[in-house]
Amino acid sequence: MASWPFSCGIVVLSIDGKFQLIQCLQATAERDVPKSKLTTALLILLPLSAVAGYRFDTPETYLAEASALPAWGDTLERHADERAAIDDCMLTEEKCEGRLNGLRIILQKGANLEPDQQLKLVNRYINKRRYRRDRKQMSLSVAEGGQAKLRNHWSTLLDFLYRGGDCEDYATAKYFLLRELGYQADDMRVVVSYDRSVRQHHAVLAIRQADDSSWLLEIDNTIRKSRQSGYRFIYALNENGIWDHEN
Repeated sequence: MASWPFSCGIVVLSIDGKFQLIQCLQATAERDVPKSKLTTALLILLPLSAVAGYRFDTPETYLAEASALPAWGDTLERHADERAAIDDCMLTEEKCEGRLNGLRIILQKGANLEPDQQLKLVNRYINKRRYRRDRKQMSLSVAEGGQAKLRNHWSTLLDFLYRGGDCEDYATAKYFLLRELGYQADDMRVVVSYDRSVRQHHAVLAIRQADDSSWLLEIDNTIRKSRQSGYRFIYALNENGIWDHEN
């Protein structure tokens, strides 16, 4: 690779549409500096998805309709059935039982908030639920640091409110709750990824932004608007489809 003069900082360069050169550390060459004192450039190549964060404008990653994953299709049907109880609760407080009382308050409060405030409200409300590992999983593929998991069980919103769940359940509960607040399915995806920082698989809810980038709703109450490079995205889904980010 040929050398060229430039200042220290971040350089972004697309290579074959698949990789980006994202970091380059070099002593400034704007003035005459002996070559022996120049710092060797540090060139790091990472997958484009790891650099840019999760994006919605990747039609080539579309895999299939949501019904192609039977367990997920079943969860969508069960949630649709449960919406009758949610609707009844919203219309008549006396019909609210158990966790539906708290859900009613959140939906009423959220209806009067701006979108970014709705995200904060939903994120914090769902994150208060009990964390419980789901052991009903099946192997999807061998992935960095372990196996990615394709679940054979997903939780509906009411499932989660009553029993808690693991990170995938937190993400799906946020998805269903934001749908109740009027968010469109095409603007949200439950994203399963590999978190390099802790070497574990993890799931978040991605919210589409105007430029097709995303904000990620985490289980620690943060909303990750940038610095998503620590995640390697594996697959994503919503009620309209499944996306494969491995191939």
